[in-house]
Amino acid sequence: MVTNNFYQTRGIGFIAYQHPGDFEEAQQEEQHNNKSNRRFNVLKIIIYYIIIGFLGWNIFYFIFTFTWFDIKEVKIYGNNYLSGRAIIEQGGIKFQTNLFHFDTNKASHNLLQHPWIAEASIKKLLPNKLNINISERRPGILLYHNEYFYLTSEEGVILSLLKEFKNDFNLYIITGIDIGNKKAGDVIRGQKYENAKRIIYALDNIFPGQFYKIQVLSNEEHLLFHKKNEIKVRIKDGNQLINEWYLLERALQKVFLEETPLKEINMKYEGRLSIILEDRLEE
Repeated sequence: MVTNNFYQTRGIGFIAYQHPGDFEEAQQEEQHNNKSNRRFNVLKIIIYYIIIGFLGWNIFYFIFTFTWFDIKEVKIYGNNYLSGRAIIEQGGIKFQTNLFHFDTNKASHNLLQHPWIAEASIKKLLPNKLNINISERRPGILLYHNEYFYLTSEEGVILSLLKEFKNDFNLYIITGIDIGNKKAGDVIRGQKYENAKRIIYALDNIFPGQFYKIQVLSNEEHLLFHKKNEIKVRIKDGNQLINEWYLLERALQKVFLEETPLKEINMKYEGRLSIILEDRLEE
């Protein structure tokens, strides 16, 4: 009997075998490498910030000390009454001050302490310039009190005190208002001052350039002084002057035409006007 031996090879697979200790060693090596990389990255970041800080410090030192940034020019806009020198001194501005050291808020605050200045702003312009924009108060009334002439704005802010009469702004002179011991920068308030402003408004719009002085006798009685021959006009208030201006206009025309020796025009009482002559009375 013949026996045939048949060998069939279905496939042979090889599986690599790794000892558990080798796997743990690989993990430890990987963790060590990660830690080393992290330390290296942190070191790079620290070095980076050191370099940036060093460069930043040198840049700041340069701009805060280099004379190229010292203030050399100041331009002022909006000043019609105050001189440039007065504004610079009021603001505490000193040339050769480093532009980055200059405090614009403090200087603006200083400017606003001046009675003439209502608004102020300061802008820095690199490398060495300042622009100052101001808004000034306008002179409105020349008020005489206690042997002083008080130059005031329309809002009642005292701009300056004058010992001698100087009407450079051609303003109305107001007398008869007691303002106490106010000084430049203080504000005048009260009904008498408001009444005087109302009369000035009426005169400016109805009789411009004709009267120059207003004497406040009370809240309901005022004396106006005409520029021609010191003619006096007695009125109640500004509202009466606005409502009955035509009476005064006719009276003035008659006085000027006839060259009447006049003592006073009285229109204090509503709806009527009296021309008081030096020696007689006409109704």
